[in-house]
Amino acid sequence: MAMGTYDLLTQHLKAEALHKSSRILIVASPANLATFTGDTGAELMPAFTLAAHQPSEPIADRLFIDVSLAVVEVDLDDRSSMNRIGVIRERHPHVPVVAAISGASLSLVRTLVREGISDVVALPFDVNELLQVSLDVFARREAAQDSGATLAPLVAVARSIGGCGATSVATHLAADFAAHDESGRGTVIVDLDLQFGSVADFLGVRPHGSIADLLGTQGRLDEELLRSVCATTAGGVTVIAAPDSILPLESVDTDDLLRLIQLLRRQFGYVVLDLPANWTNWTLSTVLAANSVVLVVELSIGSLHQAKRRLELFRSVGIDDRNVEIVVNRAEKRLFSTITLPDVSSTLGHSVLGSIALEAPLVSTAQNQGRLVGDVQRKSKFVHDIAEIGSQLRIRWLTKNA
Repeated sequence: MAMGTYDLLTQHLKAEALHKSSRILIVASPANLATFTGDTGAELMPAFTLAAHQPSEPIADRLFIDVSLAVVEVDLDDRSSMNRIGVIRERHPHVPVVAAISGASLSLVRTLVREGISDVVALPFDVNELLQVSLDVFARREAAQDSGATLAPLVAVARSIGGCGATSVATHLAADFAAHDESGRGTVIVDLDLQFGSVADFLGVRPHGSIADLLGTQGRLDEELLRSVCATTAGGVTVIAAPDSILPLESVDTDDLLRLIQLLRRQFGYVVLDLPANWTNWTLSTVLAANSVVLVVELSIGSLHQAKRRLELFRSVGIDDRNVEIVVNRAEKRLFSTITLPDVSSTLGHSVLGSIALEAPLVSTAQNQGRLVGDVQRKSKFVHDIAEIGSQLRIRWLTKNA
């Protein structure tokens, strides 16, 4: 293969490692590893982790942490070596495995494929072949993910000021989406308020983990890990909670979070994000990825002033005004109100999607019990208004996708 082709493959694999946090584990005998390292350029080596093992030697589970692809030497004449492949597939089903073999017949290759092997490379290693096979496996995996479930609508709920009731809106919208989910995949709400998150408390669930357990996992992030840290309400809302301990906002890696959100959009019918009050690069990135940004405001000068600043921030980073929905919370429908809904629209230069009635005692009572307002009092203005906003959002998504 020409040097130009090698350089092109190298660039593709480096891009894969950089942008998708891919890491390739190669498990082989010392002699075969020596051949590989002798032929591989130094610029490509950071993408690989090498582990010297004889073909039948057990492989420690810790080596598969954060691995995107495993290349494992197989001795076709050694039953224990073949059994090792089965153990790997059982313990690490999310990791694609490529078998490194010498002199295999077509029937033996088919046997390996039936064992769950993604592909086969020859021994001694040929770097060009290994690069091509690795990229092929990555491409097939991504194509399989993209051809699966349709990406769910992503709703980011933001607050104009602290204490405006954004988490109440987010949790009840999630419950409304769950009640109208026709995909059968359910609704998930993610508490991204790492310092003051209360989604789990408001919904009365106790997850086994938190959002912190899902970030930084790279190759280990899959449906099994996801389900292990979630809890689901009686109404069918899956909750990913904020950490028990306060975490610095800058501790979140944007790529990790976007990767998690992409997985959630494949697994669920609706995804709701409850954002923190402070704005960082990663919060803006999530808003950019959202189908709808629900900005919760109150009928106060302070709230509207901060909402206007947030709208200006959204525009400055390229967020389409049409994706931002203004929701007025705790609206008192009095004849002589100081600030009216038309005032909100005029002040913000943006239309208002809807308003939610002020029912402070009822909402507080429900949240203190870890229940939805509709579970405490089935017929209320609050429940009616949430349902109307949920309906309007679904209509808009259908219209955009028509």
